[in-house]
Amino acid sequence: MNQRLPKKGETWLSLAILALLTGIGIGIFLRQFHFNPAIFRGSPAPPRDMDKTPRPVKTLVTAPPPMTPLSGPETFLPQNLFKKINGKAELYLSAGFRELRSQIFQDAGDANFWMEIFIYDMAGNANAFSVFSAQRRSGAPALDLTRYGYRTANAVFLVHGPYYVEIIASEPSERGANLLRSMAEKFIRENRVAQSAVSEEDIFPEPGLVKNSLAMIAANAFGTDLLDRVFTAAYEFQGARATAFLSRRKSAAEAAGLVRRYHAFLLEFGGKYLKTDVKIPDARMVEILETFELVFSRGPFLAGVRQSPDKARTEMLAARLYQRLQEVRHEP
Repeated sequence: MNQRLPKKGETWLSLAILALLTGIGIGIFLRQFHFNPAIFRGSPAPPRDMDKTPRPVKTLVTAPPPMTPLSGPETFLPQNLFKKINGKAELYLSAGFRELRSQIFQDAGDANFWMEIFIYDMAGNANAFSVFSAQRRSGAPALDLTRYGYRTANAVFLVHGPYYVEIIASEPSERGANLLRSMAEKFIRENRVAQSAVSEEDIFPEPGLVKNSLAMIAANAFGTDLLDRVFTAAYEFQGARATAFLSRRKSAAEAAGLVRRYHAFLLEFGGKYLKTDVKIPDARMVEILETFELVFSRGPFLAGVRQSPDKARTEMLAARLYQRLQEVRHEP
């Protein structure tokens, strides 16, 4: 087969193109040594005078000496609260949880001692009280910094306005207890709020009331989704206990309707209807699981007595509660 030899013009054209490509390559090679900051997209280096200067760490509370922040604050919202308190998130979410902020502080002279503060924004005093009361440890000494607070060997727990606060130390000690109290005091001073007592506490009658037994159930009270925001208090008579409860509803009609629905719920799940002579209009009584329960309404309040050991004491406590409800203002 005969091969065609390139013409002289074609040879010169090929050499010209090759020379052009070589020139472009050399230009690119040299260009890389000429940095243009206008097109750089990386992270800028810190100024020379800041290279060795530590940044101040933001703190949620002014820590008492010698405690210093070990890291910056963390924030958790309803959608990721489980990452911080896995297993307990639902308790907070059902009570109106808005936000959790937490931070760890370490002893500057002892790396083995640290404290972590948890600040739960519950969007309201009653909501904060709800989670406080649900986790309150029986018999724990009171913390006299707020109306609702207590301490343990290595922690303090308190309600401050819409905040439920826990401060937990790595180990118990007298020195640690003083630092915990000091940090709690600083948090209270640095976060001014309107301190209001849970108003329902003052409605429960005094005789037989067990101290520090007030609690608030935010949702699914007594095993039913019919009842939410229910306040409870324990009573003791001659060694036997019973629980009084009340819940402020939007109207008297709603409260009366809940009496009927809750009574039906008790009967559906094994309760036995009992006649009662207590002087309370439309009061309904049930015997269930070898205890007595009585429910009624007064104005916008649903109220009653449950887990009582005998019929007479149930009626006596219910009558006292009804009398107290007659003495308070009924606007919801």
